Amino acid sequence: RERRQSNVGHIVRSDQVASQYVEYWKHLSRDLPGRKHPSKTNDGGGSENEDNDPMDDFNERQQPDIEGQVKSPSIKVIFSPRKTIDMLQWYADRMGDAKSSVHYTAAFGIAQPIAQILKGENPSKPEADEGLRRSPRIARRCKKNEATSDSLLRYVLMDNKPSEHSSEKSRASAEKKGKEWVDYYDFKENKSNRIAYGAILTDDDDGAHDHGESLTGLTTFVDYIHTKYMIVDALTDNPLVITGSANFSAASTDKNDENSLVIQGDTRVADVYLTEFMRLFDHFYSRDRFLELGKRSSGKSGRVWDEVVMDESWLQPYFDPSTQVYRERLFFR
Repeated sequence: RERRQSNVGHIVRSDQVASQYVEYWKHLSRDLPGRKHPSKTNDGGGSENEDNDPMDDFNERQQPDIEGQVKSPSIKVIFSPRKTIDMLQWYADRMGDAKSSVHYTAAFGIAQPIAQILKGENPSKPEADEGLRRSPRIARRCKKNEATSDSLLRYVLMDNKPSEHSSEKSRASAEKKGKEWVDYYDFKENKSNRIAYGAILTDDDDGAHDHGESLTGLTTFVDYIHTKYMIVDALTDNPLVITGSANFSAASTDKNDENSLVIQGDTRVADVYLTEFMRLFDHFYSRDRFLELGKRSSGKSGRVWDEVVMDESWLQPYFDPSTQVYRERLFFR
C-alpha cells in the first residue's frame, strides 16, 4: 500500500479575498526584481508608479502586518515576501494565546518563535472547559464533575522526527552566535504537547508481520506532511485557522512567494480542518508508537504492541489528570 504526501487546496467564496488574489497574481506575473529594495520607476509624469513596486512593498500595501487579535468573523490574506518576519511572531503569539487547543502541522521543521511557545507551559490557565462548544448535558456534567484548569492540548504533526545529530549541530551553530536553540528535543516531554511524525509500517526482519506499506517515491524533500496550517481553540465559538502555502518559517515570510489565509470565527472551517488533522495525526501517531515499542522489544519474539491486556489497566491513563490522554478524552467528549 503506497502512502502519499498530505496536501491541501482551497475554494474561497469571498469577492474581497478573490480580488486580492487577482491583484496579487497580476503583480507576481511580472516577476519583478529587487524585492527588498524598491525599483523606483516614473510613469512619465514624474510620479512613482506603484505597478513596478517590488513584491514586499506590494504585499504589505495589500495587507499590512496584523497586530493583536483580529475581529470575528473575518478572513485576512497574508502574501509573502514581506519586509520583516513580524507575521511569524504574530502566528507564534496566537499559539501562545490558546485557551484549549492548538493543532499545528510542520512540514519543514519548526521556527524558533513557535518552538519557544511549544517549550513553555500554558500561561492562560482557563476555567474548566472554557468556551468549548458542548451540548447542555455535557456542559453541566463538566462543571459538576471534572475541573480541567490546565487542560491545554497542543498537537504537533511533523513530517519526520529530527535526528539527534542534526539537533546538536543546529544548537552548536546557534550557541556560537550567542543565540538560544529550541527544537523537538526541548518540547517533546511538555505535558501540553502531543507529537506525531510521518512513518510507515515496514516488514519485520523475521517476517512475522508483512505490513506492505511504502512511499510513492514521487517527492524529494517532504515524504508525508506538506500541509501548513494551524488551528487555535478549534472547538470553541471563536476558532482561528491559519492556512496556506507558507511554512511558518522565516524564509516563507520574508523571502518566498507565499500566500496564507487567516480565518477567525468560522466554526465550520475549523471543524473541517480539525477532522482532517486528527485523521492524519491518529494515523501517524499509532505508527510512531508501534515502531517505538517494536524497538523496545528488539530481540524478543513478537512485539509489545501485540500483547493483549487482560485487565482494566489500559483504562487508567484516561482517568489520570496528569496524562495527555486524560485531557484528550475531556476535549473531544
